[in-house]
Amino acid sequence: MKTMKLTMAGLVLAAAGWATSVTAATAVGPICDTAARVGSTTYYSCSGGSHNALDMSNGTCSVWNHRGMINVSRRYTYYGGCANNCSGGTSCNGGAGNYYVVTGGSGWDFRQLHLNSNVSSGTKTCDRCALGLVGSTGNSTGAHVHADNRQYGTRKTAWYANVGTTCGSSAYCSNRVGTPTL
Repeated sequence: MKTMKLTMAGLVLAAAGWATSVTAATAVGPICDTAARVGSTTYYSCSGGSHNALDMSNGTCSVWNHRGMINVSRRYTYYGGCANNCSGGTSCNGGAGNYYVVTGGSGWDFRQLHLNSNVSSGTKTCDRCALGLVGSTGNSTGAHVHADNRQYGTRKTAWYANVGTTCGSSAYCSNRVGTPTL
């Protein structure tokens, strides 16, 4: 009986370790338009207050080119309920607007914020699939895609800084912009 309890405990620990394993993923730009560019990185507008994320835009709103950025099939969980908006300035979903989260291990996640919703928005498992329309829902200024990598809620910058993504870098959907931890 002791052996069985120890074996069960070992299986539980092994399963817990597997569930919290951490890996790096490749992230590509979220917009399939060659004009898409990174507008903010560590600082807002690359010169203002702390931001610690990428803001990417092609200067349009409500166009169907907001893509899942992770280039391997992952589960994207949708958090919606915000009215479509092209100018921002609302506090819907704590300022995130309509957004998706890819959850990893050890408290890591990857988020894509501010999209305008549409009839096909929802939780899905996919590789760079179309997630929604570029928008400005939540506390944002102008239509863009905000992407960040967090551990236990704290935004990290290494996921994009380590691959050399800076202001003005291409945010086109086939170009690598980072390696988030998941």
